[in-house]
Amino acid sequence: MLKLSDPLAQVIVLGFICFCCPGMFNALQGTGTYGLSAKDSDVGNRAGIALSCVFAFSSLFAGALFNILGHRVLLILGGLTYVVYVGSFLAYNYIQSIVFVVIASCLLGIGAGWLWCAQGAVMMGYPQEGEKGKYFAIFWAIFNCGGVLGNIIPLGIQWNDATAGGASTSSYIGYMVVMTVGALISVLLLPTSKVVRKDGSHVVKIKYSSPISELKSVMALFRDWRMLSLIPMFFTSNWIYTYQFTAVNAFNFSARSRNMNSMFYWFAQIVASVCYGAFLDRAQWSRPTRARYGLILLAVVLAGTWIGGIIFQTTFGPEHPILVDGEWVKNPADFHSIDLVENTREYIGPFFLYFFYGVSDAMYQGYSYWLMGALTNDTNQAARFAGFYKFIQNLGGVLAPVVQTSRIGNGPSNGANALNAHGRGIGEIIIAVVLVFLGVICAIPVAFKAVKEHTVEEGDDVVAEVTSEKEEAAFEDVKA
Repeated sequence: MLKLSDPLAQVIVLGFICFCCPGMFNALQGTGTYGLSAKDSDVGNRAGIALSCVFAFSSLFAGALFNILGHRVLLILGGLTYVVYVGSFLAYNYIQSIVFVVIASCLLGIGAGWLWCAQGAVMMGYPQEGEKGKYFAIFWAIFNCGGVLGNIIPLGIQWNDATAGGASTSSYIGYMVVMTVGALISVLLLPTSKVVRKDGSHVVKIKYSSPISELKSVMALFRDWRMLSLIPMFFTSNWIYTYQFTAVNAFNFSARSRNMNSMFYWFAQIVASVCYGAFLDRAQWSRPTRARYGLILLAVVLAGTWIGGIIFQTTFGPEHPILVDGEWVKNPADFHSIDLVENTREYIGPFFLYFFYGVSDAMYQGYSYWLMGALTNDTNQAARFAGFYKFIQNLGGVLAPVVQTSRIGNGPSNGANALNAHGRGIGEIIIAVVLVFLGVICAIPVAFKAVKEHTVEEGDDVVAEVTSEKEEAAFEDVKA
């Protein structure tokens, strides 16, 4: 039986925290427009931009806060901001206040930066070198169960309402209750100094960092060629959500079908994370070999999935704007209106495409985490890596809605963009595909050159040098 002080037990607890907080958030986000109807997609996009902007800069400095305050404080406070965020969308259904939504988005941006930095540090820094894929798979599976079960809530409530445009009040309240529980679960996490591996080693070297030294360490990542090479991969990992969740899911399916798609999207992540995690920990291969084969497998799955995505994209997209209340808007008739019950045969193909979007996302993000974990065993440094990752990732989240609401996107903003939309949204998916494969290509130097069989920290080099010098001096004394 696992002790609470075991690193795996701590990762499992962390998985349930993320199951309740970002897991429910993913369920809501995955339905497209955060549970609002498709006509309110602009509200969802503005919220997403505000969230991503603040999330990015919060993440950049969250690593310093992690090393000063510890992970429990960041997880509790970060978890509670998810509750406020969902409450703002519930309120929007009654008072249509986009100001409240944007303020709540900014608060979540701060809290999510803290939560995901703490998550990344624990998940990358706690496992031993041969178990990084296993720990990722366990965490990612538990976390994405939140997305699966979170979609069961509105799916059950709204199953008999084929005309529903968004999430109901009961659905929003259900999300808020689960998120509150998740934030409170954080009290079960132990201080890092009390977490001990099976071999008796502690998961973190005790370092007493000042705020200034921590900020210097964070800024040093912008001079680390490994992190610079991974920027395209980090940047793209959130970009694709805007296209998949809104352009594909929100614009082309009924509410219950959106929930079904989203539920299986996150279920696909569970399956993919378990299989891919085992692949990345395959004991028969050296770690550099696993890094290379893992990247090749990722590229193959991505290619197959996005070819299917491009084929589906050619069947919908803004083309014939309509005039509503004196303003040009995109025409709902330019998109599909697929319902899993009423259009079952038409639904099957897009359903499997959406499932593989989930598979490829789990592999893309899983490989990013595994690669960063292969570069350090130090939880302090892992926290900085996680903060840097989320900073770059959310910059992509800021810019993706800008493309979607432009003339080449699937959701051109009302007015001139809707009137002059061209390409039927092909431009949006082409940009996404280019960015995805740019991320894979730029990860090649790290996978083929930086990943070693064993990770040696900078401090370890110094210790090894000093030890070597002492041993040499002792040997000379014996000779004398």
